[in-house]
Amino acid sequence: MSEQSFSSASSVSAPSEGTRQTRNRVLASGVVAVAGTVSVGWVLATGTGATVAIAWTALALAVVAGLWGYTYVHAPENASSGETSVHNNSGETPVYNSLGLPTAVTLFRGVVVAGVSGIAGVSGIAGVTVLGATTPVWAWAAALGYGVVAALDSVDGSLARRLGRVTRLGGRLDTAVDAFGLLAAPLAGVALGELAWWYLSVGAARYVFVAGLWWRERTDKPTFDLPPRTSRRVLAGLQMAVVPVALAPGVFDSWMPLVTGVAAGGLLLGFGRDWLYVSGRLRPVDAGSQVTSVEN
Repeated sequence: MSEQSFSSASSVSAPSEGTRQTRNRVLASGVVAVAGTVSVGWVLATGTGATVAIAWTALALAVVAGLWGYTYVHAPENASSGETSVHNNSGETPVYNSLGLPTAVTLFRGVVVAGVSGIAGVSGIAGVTVLGATTPVWAWAAALGYGVVAALDSVDGSLARRLGRVTRLGGRLDTAVDAFGLLAAPLAGVALGELAWWYLSVGAARYVFVAGLWWRERTDKPTFDLPPRTSRRVLAGLQMAVVPVALAPGVFDSWMPLVTGVAAGGLLLGFGRDWLYVSGRLRPVDAGSQVTSVEN
């Protein structure tokens, strides 16, 4: 009896063929991402010296490993989502056998974010005493790198819709890359002296918000649905447009305190408003069924 139960449980928990294929693709692309990161580090060593290059490579590889590990764990979510989802005979949405071009674009954005994270770490740990006259070069590298991340932000989603490859995994990765990028890039800006320290609140806001939701769940407090608002995407997009310009040394420097202050203020006020919604202190105008409690 126990053997039958164990066999049944094993068959239920066994990953599908699509999940296994997706994980194989994740591992293969991870090798490419690691090789690419190490190659960039090798090039850096010729201009900055071995110490700085090794530090950058180690920090960037840590982020790459985290992103690919996150992707591997959530491989079962590499299935179509939305109204166009196709289901198999058992009523489940089958997992794709490949990551697809949209998710590949998202992962590429993640690799670039890893590079910006390396700049943030090296700048913060080593400081200008080690980087010396190359500091403007690092600032420009961070500005251009995060500019690429921001420019491609709408590309992966647009490709997914156009190719019919909108997946839960893709949406999850897009959110993770956006959130971590908006933390890493301001960290680089602060370390390089291009952004004020208080702008780090923009990158920390989402993580504080998610931690607050987790705490409410742990303490059995009700959590309410957020009403749909286009302003969330607009405010996040505004930060992604402002940060690359703020990172670029000598570009609109006199205007940046005002511009970053307005952009950050709008985003933080938005998070504050959303917290009032999820905690039940504020209700939408068309309240009712929209503000039902959720379990997760």
